[in-house]
Amino acid sequence: MLTKTMTTTTLGIALTMGLLAGQAHAKPDIVTENDVKSCRFLKNVTGSSGYGKNFGSWQPQAKASAEREAAQIGASHIVWGDLRSSGVFNGIATAKAYDCGR
Repeated sequence: MLTKTMTTTTLGIALTMGLLAGQAHAKPDIVTENDVKSCRFLKNVTGSSGYGKNFGSWQPQAKASAEREAAQIGASHIVWGDLRSSGVFNGIATAKAYDCGR
């Protein structure tokens, strides 16, 4: 009886983890202002590379951070704004997040 209970519990945990993994937010599409004219603006999103990360290559990390924020609020599309360095190895990316439906 104990083995059956453990198996049922293990299957329940695996099923729950699988369902949670399926709820990951889709990465928003990168588009231009013309592409979002009929979409709903959600908010400005900002991403940071983090201090001193990836010497000289901060832009991909800053963009990925902004894209994650946009995905978390349900944005389907983003339009890049500024990419600003803040020191030699750090930077900030800004974008406008939109819901255009999928």
